[in-house]
Amino acid sequence: MTPSTKVLRVLLADDTAMIRMLLRSMLEVDGSVQVTGEAANGAEAVAMAAKDQPDVVLLDLAMPVMDGLQAIPEIRRCSPRTRIVVLSAFNASEMEGPALQAGAMAYLAKGSGPDEILATLRDVARRQPSFSTDNDLSFYTSGQGGRRPQSRSSGR
Repeated sequence: MTPSTKVLRVLLADDTAMIRMLLRSMLEVDGSVQVTGEAANGAEAVAMAAKDQPDVVLLDLAMPVMDGLQAIPEIRRCSPRTRIVVLSAFNASEMEGPALQAGAMAYLAKGSGPDEILATLRDVARRQPSFSTDNDLSFYTSGQGGRRPQSRSSGR
């Protein structure tokens, strides 16, 4: 990391403590990412995003109290500059569309490698904010074959 490189502030939201711990360790290893907090459910993620205003929330979908799909629009409402990347065990063909429609900017499978997760977080954080509910940004998805650009208007 160079002195001019901005540290990426990331909130982790997953109901499994071990996954949060592994993600934190992986993300903070090179010093370019600061984990601002760890949420065990969607309601905690919303509250922490409102308080800390992170650059990106790395969000699981299947969580208690409030699931990730319910949390996405709430996070966008209380922290409009925060980007949301879904990291889920759900098959992308089933949940990618609903997650992107709710306001996530990227969808990654939990089997994604560290380099792919870091690259996606950085790509998403560099995007200009859109305050429109029907924006026309490009989104990223991960699954078989790796990351690829995905346009919201492509019907996915």
